[in-house]
Amino acid sequence: MSETPRSPADSAAGPGPAVAAERAGDTALAADTGLAIDTGPAADTEPGPAIGSGLTEDAGIAAERERLSRQLRDTRVQLAMTQTRLSALEESATMRFGRTIANAAKKPWPRGALLPRDLYKLWRDRGAPKSGAQNAATALASAQLADLKGTGGRFLASLTAPGVLPADPGLALAGLGAGAGDGLVVTGALSALGCATLAPDAIVHPLLPHDADVVVEGTGADVVLIQASALLPGEPWAYATDPAAADRGRRLARMIVMARALGKPVVLVRDVPYSLMPGIGWLAASCDAVLDGGLGVQLARFNPLGVSPARPTAPVYAGARDPREAPAVRALLDALTGGDAAAVQVAGARSWRSLPALYRDNAVFVTASAAQGLEQAASGARVIGPLASGTDAAAVRAELEAARAAAPLPPAEIRLRLRDIFLSDATPARLAALVKGAELPGTLVAGRQLGVLVFLTDAAQAGRLAATLLAQRLRPAEVIAGCPADAAGGGQAAVRDALGPLTRHGIHVTVTDDRGPGRAPSGADAYGSASFDAASVSKDSFSVASFSASPAGAERARPLARLASASWLAPWAADGGQPDDYLLDLACARECAQADAVGFGARQYEFTRWLDQPALVRASLLRPGGPAAGDWGSHGLRLCTITADPAAG
Repeated sequence: MSETPRSPADSAAGPGPAVAAERAGDTALAADTGLAIDTGPAADTEPGPAIGSGLTEDAGIAAERERLSRQLRDTRVQLAMTQTRLSALEESATMRFGRTIANAAKKPWPRGALLPRDLYKLWRDRGAPKSGAQNAATALASAQLADLKGTGGRFLASLTAPGVLPADPGLALAGLGAGAGDGLVVTGALSALGCATLAPDAIVHPLLPHDADVVVEGTGADVVLIQASALLPGEPWAYATDPAAADRGRRLARMIVMARALGKPVVLVRDVPYSLMPGIGWLAASCDAVLDGGLGVQLARFNPLGVSPARPTAPVYAGARDPREAPAVRALLDALTGGDAAAVQVAGARSWRSLPALYRDNAVFVTASAAQGLEQAASGARVIGPLASGTDAAAVRAELEAARAAAPLPPAEIRLRLRDIFLSDATPARLAALVKGAELPGTLVAGRQLGVLVFLTDAAQAGRLAATLLAQRLRPAEVIAGCPADAAGGGQAAVRDALGPLTRHGIHVTVTDDRGPGRAPSGADAYGSASFDAASVSKDSFSVASFSASPAGAERARPLARLASASWLAPWAADGGQPDDYLLDLACARECAQADAVGFGARQYEFTRWLDQPALVRASLLRPGGPAAGDWGSHGLRLCTITADPAAG
């Protein structure tokens, strides 16, 4: 606690408002707990002696007050936990058994006669949960809340903007700073690798043991994660589940309790085998949800961007050999990697930071880990494995010879593999499962919330659009459709009805017209509508031929972008004949490159300074005030291209 310095004259005049408020809080705390706190009234009401000025006296009083407050807070928490343990002990079966026998000995009649019945009740209720153990976390949380209330403290969560981090430099240069609290905010016990995995898709605030229960309330986080690998040796939270490290386990429990008091869900990510975490049972029971497996493949780290078509095809085993390998896998790997003429080269132990470069520099890998195999496949390599106990050695050797003789995977095959990884094994997919398990809104995973901007002329065209979008492997979250009020085939009402299947599948639909600003569009619909800027959109702009995925088409889409709430927008040609993987390929390329806009070009997964056909754009770039599409590259924004035909490139 810090106070504003006061002059000797202010000290002689009396205590200031801040000191009076603190003294009132201390008085309320003392009245609530029955303990007396000496706040030093003489030091505040009379000028100090020759030992110092009023500033020195006020600082000393504040420090002493803080020390007493901390001591009282710790005492109250210990008292609450002691009472909880006492309640649990009194309700234990051993205590109840002893009390029953003692009562029967004191009064043989009638207690002795009822002893068999009482013992039978004890046996019948032996599996019932103990209320004292259930209320342990609640008692600790109540004690901490009472401490904060009694000392006049506040939860930092109510005063802190969630997830405030510096804006992206490219967006800042373009005048489009990121808003606070945009997307998922994560905090908790996380490893360095876990933070690097989550950072591209969420705002991450890792916590340390010495201040976790205090800092957790100041991050404004949506969810508290506990990563099992962050509890292994070498990490700040090492041995937190080991009974021998009681102090660190207590700090972890206090962090969970504080998260519960703030209403934040706590999720455990079990990304290590049970053999490495023998004491994790109590931690799993204390969390709101448990997510088995790791945090997924982060395509921002493992991707085929910049892979060379001439990379070597000699098989490589990435990393050092695991001493806990199954006997059959160990024998197979010994046969493949041993000797002077080894079929597989062992890369040796590598830092997790250097693995993406290793995967992109080699075309063939052998692995015994499924998670490692997914990362290598996402980097454009051909993966042999994962090797298991039932793997045929002859089949593995034949596959190794074929891979050594073949060329590296072509871009078309890499793209096909990336699609499957994107849908089921990428980090955003794991975060979506995590958010669902924690019962949080799915819109927090904003990177995959896509919106489609399209101009329609009639109901028949709207029906074809609905069928095309529902056939997409990655469906959009919303559709913003511009349609003239006098559209053929029944006007906007008919267009709205033709787009009804999208609404029934959970896709938000907005239909609007092109009447100028300040004038309500005709036939206002239940989905909401807005007006167009007559200067930028005219009647002939509703021609399908004039609206396409091009810089001009992106500029025409700006009036529709005002109505969008999705983070990423795709200008759409209503009769363009897009394939089922159209949105999936764009979103996958966006995650791999972490680009601000993705378009089509002559090269696959390549950065550029100009997009001939912008197809997926950050929403803020298309809203009013955003730079022109032709100037995106000069503003320092990241642009990426993919080929329109997967077989090309």
